[in-house]
Amino acid sequence: MATTKVYIDMRRPLQSGEYPLYLRITKDRKSRYVSLGFSCKKDLWDEANNLPKKRHPLYKEITIAIEKAKLEANREILNLHNDDQDFSTEELKNNLLADKRKSKLTFFEYFDSYVGQLKANDKIGSANIYHSTKKSIMDFRNGRDMEFSDVTHSFLKKFEEYHLKRGMKPNAFFVYFRHFKTLLNHAKKEGFVKKEYDPFKDIDFKKYRRIKTKKRALKIEEMDKIKALVLPPSSKLFHAHNYFLFSYYCWGINFIDIAHLRWTDLQNERLHYIRKKTNDEFDINLNPVAIQILDYYRQHHFIREDAYIFPILSDFHKTSVQIDNRIDKVLKQVNHDLKEIAKLVGIDENLTTYSARHTFATTLYRKEVPTARIKELMGHESEKVTEIYLQSFDTETLSNIANSLL
Repeated sequence: MATTKVYIDMRRPLQSGEYPLYLRITKDRKSRYVSLGFSCKKDLWDEANNLPKKRHPLYKEITIAIEKAKLEANREILNLHNDDQDFSTEELKNNLLADKRKSKLTFFEYFDSYVGQLKANDKIGSANIYHSTKKSIMDFRNGRDMEFSDVTHSFLKKFEEYHLKRGMKPNAFFVYFRHFKTLLNHAKKEGFVKKEYDPFKDIDFKKYRRIKTKKRALKIEEMDKIKALVLPPSSKLFHAHNYFLFSYYCWGINFIDIAHLRWTDLQNERLHYIRKKTNDEFDINLNPVAIQILDYYRQHHFIREDAYIFPILSDFHKTSVQIDNRIDKVLKQVNHDLKEIAKLVGIDENLTTYSARHTFATTLYRKEVPTARIKELMGHESEKVTEIYLQSFDTETLSNIANSLL
């Protein structure tokens, strides 16, 4: 069994004439020393009790530091024993030093550190979501930082109540809530908090998963109006209209993937690309409408074979941050233009680039394509995700499907 004891190193006095204090860890007759961050003069040290004398000006602070260090060491020893791990004094020392470094990070500092890791790995989209999640917590805290121990079940319930009462949409809040939980799980894996720490234990996410998002798939006649719309290249809505149709005719390709397409991804009227979100490979036999759209951009925007197809990204955008910011900026403008297009053709829908993806999935379903096949075409991780796309059919659509089967 490992033992701990406070040790004052009388061999090498500091320039102040004091001697450094250590916590000595001994196991199997081998000792390692962990600095306590304090020092003491010889005449102010009580050797019998291994504590500073009460007349020491920092008696209280040093005594608390000693007790805390012994408590943490003994807790670590107990945890290692409970896990049936054989360990050396060197391993125990390293664990304690790691815990010491981690304990210096506040909750928001850890948040920033994790966002930094995501950015370093070029996961800019995820980094932005975690940054927004942190901001939602900061709003609740009025900007005040906190420790991990402050995140309790009660804290989470108040955090939830705070944002929902202020009008945040449940779906939006659920995104923050899920990422909040994921961050705590990462902290647990990295040893910043104990394994048993789980303030989300009694938080029920089912009520959020049951919330249906507003239907974003267009009806057949609405999609026909979009297809029939002819816009001159001089129109500020021209590119948004092209991107929407291209997404629809290319199996609901996401806007971020459209932005990254290069001319080298085209071969013999087929489009081959890797979806950014899932790394799934797609090989699409291009529809005549998609080919017509590509012909326009080859004629008017072609630079070289390895350049981007659409005028969204350019050689100027080199870093992940530059690329992400540019796509985000263009996407906002495109979604704004799509709302103008909806008004122009008389569609009472909140038209976005995602409407094309949802409409593609819904069109396949209306034609009785199995959900498992739709999943493959859209690159979903599971059929459950596909079902979310398809679960908001209107009564008319359901009736038509039922009648066609009967």
